[in-house]
Amino acid sequence: MTYRQVRRSTASNNLTDRITSMLRDDIVRGKYEPGERLPAGRDLGEAFGVSITVIREALSRLKSDGLIASHQGKGVFVEDDARARPFRLATAEDSDRSLRHIFELRMGVELQAATLAAERRKPSDLRAMMDCLKQMAPNKSSFEQALAADIAFHLSIARATQNPLIVSFMQFLQPHLYESISKARASSARKAQTTQTVYRDHMAIYQAIEASDPVQARRASRRVLERSLRRLEKEHGEA
Repeated sequence: MTYRQVRRSTASNNLTDRITSMLRDDIVRGKYEPGERLPAGRDLGEAFGVSITVIREALSRLKSDGLIASHQGKGVFVEDDARARPFRLATAEDSDRSLRHIFELRMGVELQAATLAAERRKPSDLRAMMDCLKQMAPNKSSFEQALAADIAFHLSIARATQNPLIVSFMQFLQPHLYESISKARASSARKAQTTQTVYRDHMAIYQAIEASDPVQARRASRRVLERSLRRLEKEHGEA
C-alpha cells in the first residue's frame, strides 16, 4: 500500500465513520424505533448524499454492533434491544481532533501496558516482540507487512502484561490502531531517516521490557506515540 492509497482509504473510512455515527444516533435517540424497518439503502444514500457502498458498509458495522438485523426479503430492521448496545468509540468529525483523541487514548492504555510488560514479560513474549521487530526493520518488508508487524508488536506488549482485559481492549482498539499506525507509517515512509528513527524508537521499548525496566519502558512507549502524533499533525498543518 502506498502513501496515496493510505490517504484515499482513510478518507473513505472517515466518511463511513460519519454515516455510521449518524445512523447510530438516529437509532439510539428513537428516530427509528425498535422493530422498525430502516429506509432502503438507496434511499439512505440519497438522504445522506453518499454512495450505496458507504451505506452498505455503515449498515454492516451497525449489524456487527447488534443494533440492526437483516430479514431476507423484508429489509433491515432495528433490533428490539438496540439501546443496550456494546461500547464503541465515538470519534470527532474533525479528522485532526479525532486523530489526537485516538493517540491520547493509546497513551493511556499503551504506557500502562509497557510498564506492566516490563514487570511481567516471559521469554515467549520477548520472542514475539523480536519477531515483529525483524519484520519492521527498514527495507526488510513491504509497507503492508511492516504495518501488520507494527500492530502485532503493540499487541504483543499487551499480551506480555499477562492481563487478559488489557489484551481484549487492545484487540477492540485494533481498527483504530490500524488507522493511526498506517497514517504514521505512511508519513515516516517518505523519509528514510524518519523510518530509521521509528524503528529505533520501537526497539527501545523492547530493550526496556527485556531489561525489566518499567520506567524506561513507559518513557520509550510515550516517545513513540508522541513523535508519531507530532509528525502527523505537522504534515496535516502543511497540507
